[in-house]
Amino acid sequence: MSENVGTIVGINGNLATVRFDKPVTQGEVGFARTGDIALKAEVIRIRGENAELQVFEDTSGLRVGDPVEFTGNLLTVELGPGLLAQVYDG
Repeated sequence: MSENVGTIVGINGNLATVRFDKPVTQGEVGFARTGDIALKAEVIRIRGENAELQVFEDTSGLRVGDPVEFTGNLLTVELGPGLLAQVYDG
């Protein structure tokens, strides 16, 4: 488990509010854990000691108090050569 772990303090749809002790970065990847399941999420807003994360999977199993493990890495996508020199909007 990562050294930087927060706790879910609120859930609204696919957004989870997480209280953290160590610094996190906007765009950082985190994994919300419930039981044996780890749901991938991205930090989209930081307010004081709380971060709002957009969870990319169904949040129906998440509960207040569940841990979130922050990776220290930003969300990235690897692109193939066929996408180079193209313009994409969005």
